[in-house]
Amino acid sequence: MNFRVCAATVAAVGLVAFAMPARAQGTALKVVYVNTQSLLAVAPGRAAAESTYNKDYQAWGEELTKMGQEIQQMISDYPKAEPTLTDAAKQMRQKAIQTKQQAYTDRQGQLSQQAQDRENELMAPVMQTVKELLEKIRMENGYALILDSQAVVAADKNLDITDNVVARLKIAAAAK
Repeated sequence: MNFRVCAATVAAVGLVAFAMPARAQGTALKVVYVNTQSLLAVAPGRAAAESTYNKDYQAWGEELTKMGQEIQQMISDYPKAEPTLTDAAKQMRQKAIQTKQQAYTDRQGQLSQQAQDRENELMAPVMQTVKELLEKIRMENGYALILDSQAVVAADKNLDITDNVVARLKIAAAAK
């Protein structure tokens, strides 16, 4: 699982700050956009969240590797023992291998969900910091809408405020 890709997906959904201020008819809406991947790269707490996630992910991978090795050992031991086994013993071993393979598949699914939940948990404070800063910038500058650059098909490069937000995130990170 790629931490940055998942975080960017969360960002793409969560970073669109939308507020339509009351305005007089004829006043143009101020719309800008940001590159959320660039924001997340410098967001305070992201590196620590990623490090924690990677440690957890490594432990889950090691668990699955160990289970996989056990299955492989059972499979490689079977042909060696097969000539001396009764039909009932053969069936028991085959059933044990199938049971172990199913347990592996089930655990893999559990760990996948656990990884997603853990990533969401770790990224929530990082995302909250970015959202709050975007909302603050939106309010300060009177922007009606801040879009994620992934949602923008074509736009004036002058509407990209990513560098401004990155600079402020770096200041926030240094302050922590």
